[in-house]
Amino acid sequence: MEIGSFAGLVFEVSADKVLTFKDFSRSSGSRWSVHEINGKKPMPEFIGPGQESIPLKITLKTSHGVHPEKTLNKLIEFKDAGKVSTFIIGNKRITNGYWYLEEVSADYKQIDNQGRILSIEVSLSLKEYPKPPEIRSKPNTQKPKPPTNSSLSGQYIGNVTIKVNMLNCRLAPSLKGKIKKVLRKNGVYRCYGKVKTDIEWWVLGKDLYVSAGSKYTSFRKVEKGSLNSSPTMQIREGTVGNRNG
Repeated sequence: MEIGSFAGLVFEVSADKVLTFKDFSRSSGSRWSVHEINGKKPMPEFIGPGQESIPLKITLKTSHGVHPEKTLNKLIEFKDAGKVSTFIIGNKRITNGYWYLEEVSADYKQIDNQGRILSIEVSLSLKEYPKPPEIRSKPNTQKPKPPTNSSLSGQYIGNVTIKVNMLNCRLAPSLKGKIKKVLRKNGVYRCYGKVKTDIEWWVLGKDLYVSAGSKYTSFRKVEKGSLNSSPTMQIREGTVGNRNG
């Protein structure tokens, strides 16, 4: 029958194994800060609950189906690694938090004439490790920013020709983007890539975007060896009127 568990040890009583604890006690306190007041009694201030502690003893016997030295070393390794564990009695945790081993001491009770350790009484000192509060991350309510030229390679890929009388060149790849320039029909401009947001856009330079719709623009891919001879037209300021994009 299983009694409980702690630090990887299962306390149980069965026909093959007996591993139990004794002298189990649990203590807790509170934390106060005492402020001295001139001419009057000191004034205590409650800081918060104190750390709980548990002392207990475990008897490890080979006659009980337990390997004393291996079990002791397991507890020491748990302590030295700074691990924490729940303490369960029956099928319930004794607290919502965890416990760590502050101290492990061993009293070797019985060793046979061949040097084999037959019985060890282990005293454990446990300290409470409160469960850390859960930190919930706030949902990201910010809208993703549209891609910018900084995310592009910036490599010259070809030329874009304006097919309509006037076409807006915007500061962002969006139909809501601020208009920077107005481009005129038959203007030819260097192109550095294409991005897609609400529609597809040609990238004409740093923060310069025009519609990539076939109704408004045409694209001619640059051939290798002709990079320096391709036309380059500056984007000039235009007037606001009936225009597209």
